[in-house]
Formats: sequence, C-alpha cells, structure tokens
Amino acid sequence: MSFLCCCCRGGAGGDDGGVEMAAPSRVTLDTRGPDVLVDKGVVGGEGIARASTAIEQDAAYWEIRVEAAGDFRLGVCRGLKGGALSGALGDGEKSWALAATDAKAAAGDVIGVAFGQAELPNLTFSLNGEALEAGEVTRIRGEVFPAVSVAGGARVACVFDERSFKHAPPRGHSALRVVQSLI
Repeated sequence: MSFLCCCCRGGAGGDDGGVEMAAPSRVTLDTRGPDVLVDKGVVGGEGIARASTAIEQDAAYWEIRVEAAGDFRLGVCRGLKGGALSGALGDGEKSWALAATDAKAAAGDVIGVAFGQAELPNLTFSLNGEALEAGEVTRIRGEVFPAVSVAGGARVACVFDERSFKHAPPRGHSALRVVQSLI
C-alpha cells in the first residue's frame, strides 16, 4: 500500500490510489438578511451577514475594511437566522459588536477583530493597527460566528484570508479557520 490515508501519503511511488485531495474551505458570508448584498466579501444594503463557520479555535482574527462610511457594526453573533438577520448587531445577548460611531472609522480604514475563547476581554478591536478600548466585550460563551451589520449606505469588506491582512493579528491569534471533519 502506498499511502496511509488520503492526507498522509507513504511510500516512494507517490501513488494516491485515485483519491483527490479537497481544496481547503474558505470562510464566506453565506447567511444574511433579505436586504443584505454580499459581493466578493463586500457587504452592503441593510441587515446582518454572518460567516459560514463558527469560531472553534482558541484565538481568531479577521479584518473589516471600510469601503463607504455609514451605520455599521462588527463583531460576533450566535447562529442567527430568519428575521433576526434584518436588524443590527450588538444586543448583548445574541450578538456583540463595535458600532461605527465608537470606532470613529472612515472610508479606507481597517478594523481588526480579535476573538479569544480563553481571554478577557473575549472580543477586542483595533483601528489601523492600533488597539481600541471601545467595544471590548468580556464573557462571551458558546458558539459564535463572525458577523457584520450595515445600514445607511455603509459598505464593508470582510477579510478572512491572512494573506490579505493589512495588519498583524494580536499575539496568539491567527486567521479564522474552517473546521474540517475527519469523519
């Protein structure tokens, strides 16, 4: 036999037995309100868009690039669905967020979002690489997803690919990873 399993090849022949390796999955914004538009990671319209994967790693980081200023919020939410996606993030029970007014961000700015399962505060933000005290949240427990809400002409780009980050993640944090089932 020339391999141990489809991802751990052995032997010098390199025969993969005809098994194709799947490309790694990417994080997308696949759950959104009816009035939210998502085009290549840029979110506009009105309502909430949330990521396709929950945060299961210890410490995750992603960035939001402000394309057009307006009323936006960014952070994390529970598995919101249906009518709950028509509102705004930040109710403190099912979603936690930094508001545009607290970020004081303008078009072209980059907001870093760091979520740590074992850290306090759990949710922190940075503006153009500098830490923001505004919006810090402690004691978020359970399954949460990266999310943004937009209104009033706001447009933001969600960046989950570390190769496209403008700023380095905080120590111990890394790009959000899609969990792959081995079963």
